Amino acid sequence: MKKIISSVVLLAFVLVLLGTSLAYADSRSPAQKLTAGNKYLKSLDTKIKLYRKQRNLKMVKTIQLQKKATIKRMKVWKAEAAAARMAPPPPPPPPRRATPPPRRVAPKPVPKKAQPDGLFGLGIRTTIDTGYITGGGKTASLIGGWAMIMDDAMALGPMMGMAEDAVKYKVGLGGTYGKDYSDNSFNAILVTFDGILHLPEEWTGMQSYVGGQVNYPVYKSDPAGAPGGAVYYGIQGDAGIGLDSPSYAEVGYGAARREGYSSKGFFVKVGQHIVL
Repeated sequence: MKKIISSVVLLAFVLVLLGTSLAYADSRSPAQKLTAGNKYLKSLDTKIKLYRKQRNLKMVKTIQLQKKATIKRMKVWKAEAAAARMAPPPPPPPPRRATPPPRRVAPKPVPKKAQPDGLFGLGIRTTIDTGYITGGGKTASLIGGWAMIMDDAMALGPMMGMAEDAVKYKVGLGGTYGKDYSDNSFNAILVTFDGILHLPEEWTGMQSYVGGQVNYPVYKSDPAGAPGGAVYYGIQGDAGIGLDSPSYAEVGYGAARREGYSSKGFFVKVGQHIVL
């Protein structure tokens, strides 16, 4: 009796395993079965080559029988796959609710190729200006200059609670041509050094600055030169000249001095930033 019960339990266990295997096999599509069969055939071919090298003819024959059985099953799967391809297409899905059209997004602008910085690609920032300074009585002199702009290496702007680039320096050459305050001819070429403080725009509603200059004449040998200077206020902005850099205007009081000669008074200048 115990043997019969054991046999029944074992048979039931085998049937469950067999049913599970058949269910898994049947759940695959014919195409999936063919793919798996091709992979299995390749593995059998590899084993056949291996056992032939080992001269194990018994295993070679066993694997060849497995290969033939697999090819036989694959013929059935190919027929099933062909029948599946000829089956009518499934019905169309039910209509879906219309979705609103996608929002149009403006295309991103194409970045322009980087151009050389400045007229000659050197990236050197300079200024050039001209104007006149009043002398004593009715005399006046033409003035002008060229200078190179330098950044503030000491970072004085943040120390004063202003922007990092609020302080700039200029080193260059200037000139005066005309009369001094005594109505004598006074022409000179000057070496100039300027310190400039750019003011916050909210203070004046425009780009403005204050500056101071120290100059020294180097033109002619006599009479001997003497240091001069100037203080001024300026504004700057785009004047539409097309150089991609601002124009500026300045008013102030200054002097260019030589021993026994001096051209001093109020002055007005206009100029242009130029990047070389």
